[in-house]
Amino acid sequence: MARNEGHVQGELAEFEVAADLVEQGCRVSYTHGEYKYDLVADSEDDLHRVQVKKANQDGDKPWKYRLFTDRYEDGDVDLFAGYVFEEDAVFYVSDEEVGSEFRINTRSKDEMNEVNAERAKLMDDYTLDRALSALTDSETS
Repeated sequence: MARNEGHVQGELAEFEVAADLVEQGCRVSYTHGEYKYDLVADSEDDLHRVQVKKANQDGDKPWKYRLFTDRYEDGDVDLFAGYVFEEDAVFYVSDEEVGSEFRINTRSKDEMNEVNAERAKLMDDYTLDRALSALTDSETS
């Protein structure tokens, strides 16, 4: 039986994110059943619900990607992890930062003019540490 290519890519993205989390010192658990999140990341004994998304290319701009997150309500997940197949790269965004759609830019600051570099959400900046810090900041506010 043929498998839906989108589902296959979604599963592969989950494995890539899980591997990235483990490489960064987290323990990872998988959910079973109907959940709004795919993984649980245990970082220094803090548990974080992670929803993994395959990042989709944004139109004809090969350096722009987006995550669709409009199906999620506040509190459903803690972190969104995006996987960009074309770059073999993972980025992380806290639930507080994401909104209903999140766009990321895979270019480096060196490839952009100063104004665009300041405005763009650059993938290199959206690390796990940054997302966990943003999550902690929102919990203490």
